[in-house]
Amino acid sequence: MGESGKVEGLAEALNQILREITSDDSETRREYLAKFKGEAESFSRFIAEAFTRWRSIDDKIGENQDLALVSGLVYTGITLQIQSMKLFLSGHTVAAGNLFRQVLETIALGLLCSAKRLKFRKLFMNDQYSSNLAVRDVIRHAQELGVQKDALKVLRDAQAFYSKYSHPTMLTIASTMAMSGKGLYVGASFDADKVFAYEKEIKGRLGLARMYPSFTEAVKLNLAKW
Repeated sequence: MGESGKVEGLAEALNQILREITSDDSETRREYLAKFKGEAESFSRFIAEAFTRWRSIDDKIGENQDLALVSGLVYTGITLQIQSMKLFLSGHTVAAGNLFRQVLETIALGLLCSAKRLKFRKLFMNDQYSSNLAVRDVIRHAQELGVQKDALKVLRDAQAFYSKYSHPTMLTIASTMAMSGKGLYVGASFDADKVFAYEKEIKGRLGLARMYPSFTEAVKLNLAKW
């Protein structure tokens, strides 16, 4: 929506809020894409490769519930990652970051559940495992899961960064304020003075997307051992 400044009167406030929750802020998205279109294309290419590899998993699950769970986690991770990137490029940075936390945990869960000898699949299916431990446990079982060291670093660094979006922080407050100090944002925003922060976010998202085909391949290799 951009800078709201001082909202004068209930009617004006009502109209602003109604526009925000019912309209698509294409202008804000255009500003992001003017800066990050190349990165968006690279992101899409990596996720498309991961999606193609997932299809080869999904085509073979049949009626096996354990395999269906693993396939569902891989696909959910891909879907959430796309949705999170869309939210980010639409100017909803906090919502995008919060959703990205789920991306990380879903990737990690998919890897943990793909190892037949580990206990995590059964625990998760019985609602006895907290997904916020999944990244930690992937790191602990990396060798057995066939996860590369580079991929582990990406997961660990991303979790450390995006944990800030899980609860209200100073970052949450800052997202509503114009860096110039002139006004507040209601909803979607692109702030030219915050590009340095956007670039950091894009770098992290692209780094994880680059690793996603490798995560999917590791799941495939684990399932081949069943």
